[in-house]
Amino acid sequence: MTFWAYLLHCRGGAFYAGHTDDLERRVAQHEAGAFPGFSAGRLPVTLVWSENFATRIEALETERRIKGWSRAKKMALIRGDWDEISYPAKGKNDPSTGSGRTEVGGLFLCSHPAHPPGAVRSLDVTATRSAGGLALTYCLTGDIAALAIPPQAAPHCADNLWQTTCFELFLRGEGAAYREYNFSPSGQWAAYAFDSYRAGRRDIPAQIAIATNGDAESLNLTATLVTDLADVTSLALSAVIEERDGHKSFWALTHHAGPPDFHHDACFALRLADIGAP
Repeated sequence: MTFWAYLLHCRGGAFYAGHTDDLERRVAQHEAGAFPGFSAGRLPVTLVWSENFATRIEALETERRIKGWSRAKKMALIRGDWDEISYPAKGKNDPSTGSGRTEVGGLFLCSHPAHPPGAVRSLDVTATRSAGGLALTYCLTGDIAALAIPPQAAPHCADNLWQTTCFELFLRGEGAAYREYNFSPSGQWAAYAFDSYRAGRRDIPAQIAIATNGDAESLNLTATLVTDLADVTSLALSAVIEERDGHKSFWALTHHAGPPDFHHDACFALRLADIGAP
C-alpha cells in the first residue's frame, strides 16, 4: 500500500500539510471543504507538492516535519530547491521581516495544466497593503535567458502588454464590476475597468510604478499601485509568461475548469481582508 505526504496552497497564501493513503480522494475532499477547520475556511485550495512513502509512519513524520518549516522552506520544497531545504528551518514564532498586519507572502501561482511551462520553476507573489494602495512583488524562478522579456521602455500606459510576458492584478467589489491592471517588465502598464465579465471595457487613469531586478535564475517585478481600496473585496493575481520559442504558460492563484481565463470568478481567490488593514 502507498501512503502520501502532501502540501496544499490555500486562499490567502497559507499552506496546509497532511498525509493520506488515497491522495486523489483526499485532495477532492479538501477542494469540496469536506474537512471542517483550517483548509475548509480557506478555499479554494490547490495541491502544490506530494511524495509517496511505503509506510504510514513515514508519511506522517514527513507531514509533521513540514508543518514546522518556515514559509520560505515550504516554497523551496515546492520548487525542488534542495539546497534551500537543507538549511535549518526557521521557528514558527520567529518574527518576519514585514508587518504581519499588512503583508501576505508566498502567494503561490499555479500554471494552467493545459499550458505547462518549459523554463519556469515557480512564480509567487508578496502583497503589501498601505493607506495609499497596494504593492505587489512577483518572484519568478527558472531559466530567465529562455524567457521573452520585453525590453525596458519609458514608463507609460500601453495596450496589449499581455501578449508577451506580463504580470496582472484584478480588483473586484461586491458587484460585477472590476478593474484590471497589467504590469510589464518593460516598465509599461495598463489599467482598465469592466462593468461585468469582459463587458464594458474602458481605460482608466492609474498611478503605477514598476521596478524589476534579478539574475540568471530569477526575475522579480514590484508594482506599486496608488488606488482607493474602499470598495474592493477580492483580488485575482495572474501572469502570462512567454518563452523565446513562443510557448506561453498562464499562471493564477487558481484556474477554472476551462481554458485560461483570468477574468473568471474562480480566479478571484484572494480576499482583501486576507492582506489586512494598514
